[in-house]
Amino acid sequence: MLTAWAACTNGSLAMLMRDRLDVVFKDEEFADLSPKNGRPGLSPGQLARVSVLQLTEHLSNCATANVVRTRID
Repeated sequence: MLTAWAACTNGSLAMLMRDRLDVVFKDEEFADLSPKNGRPGLSPGQLARVSVLQLTEHLSNCATANVVRTRID
């Protein structure tokens, strides 16, 4: 998190969302939605934050994947 702020001192929408929504989307709240066996999935809280980013930025699924993959923020 500190690396992102050092690289982008003015911040970005994604950084602000991460910092503010981190306390909203806790993985424990999604526990009932995850299977009890098998390979563990990605963090449900992180997936929720990515979905909010996709909605606010009006991104396609492919564009969202590229943003998540290439940004350090």
